[in-house]
Amino acid sequence: MNSNQKFEINITFDNRCVKEGFLTGFGFSSLVYNPYTNNYSLFDTGGDGNVLIHNIGKFNINVDQIKNAIISHSHFDHSGGLNEIVKNNPNIEIYVPKSNEVSFQRRFSNQKVIGVDKPKEIEEKLIISGQIGTSIKEEALYLKKDNGEIFILVGCTHPGLENFIMKARDMGRVKGVVGGFHSFQKYSYLEGIDIIGACHCTSHIKAIKKRFPNNYKKICVGDTILF
Repeated sequence: MNSNQKFEINITFDNRCVKEGFLTGFGFSSLVYNPYTNNYSLFDTGGDGNVLIHNIGKFNINVDQIKNAIISHSHFDHSGGLNEIVKNNPNIEIYVPKSNEVSFQRRFSNQKVIGVDKPKEIEEKLIISGQIGTSIKEEALYLKKDNGEIFILVGCTHPGLENFIMKARDMGRVKGVVGGFHSFQKYSYLEGIDIIGACHCTSHIKAIKKRFPNNYKKICVGDTILF
């Protein structure tokens, strides 16, 4: 890896904010470039595959360049776009929470579907949290740098954002977190995090922005975050 290279986190789907030329829809997705492997991975797929593919193209990336699709949980606004992704890239590897493995294998019988139970490094510096939760099983994606800093990508965090943060902190210092925070209000867990990108399904964005005015980052489709 070139020391000047960084992870690129491209926001490819969201329903709160969109830059000119991009499309919006209900759900969340981000496309990650890993400088350690030169691979692209897609975290969640939003609810509309055609919108997602349009937005990926706006970043000058073809769907067939994407190696992995990591699905945080089975809800349609996070997995609905996967059908179109697979049509355009049948070789993509799909990672889902272990409890969703069988249902996704039925949907994508010609693809490699991997159910993840415990933390799993799927390629260098790219770690899936493993499934968390009881009624709704969910997983997050951790990007880890050589210095131990971690950036977290989350879907809806139905099991509680704090649980994903605590698991990440077992691995290193959390530098940033982006995605849907749902009804999260345990704000003390966000202390010390430099980039707080609450979007999609977050209920208390105003409160988060007020408490962390220097760390809160508005997230829009078309944004790129370098880490």
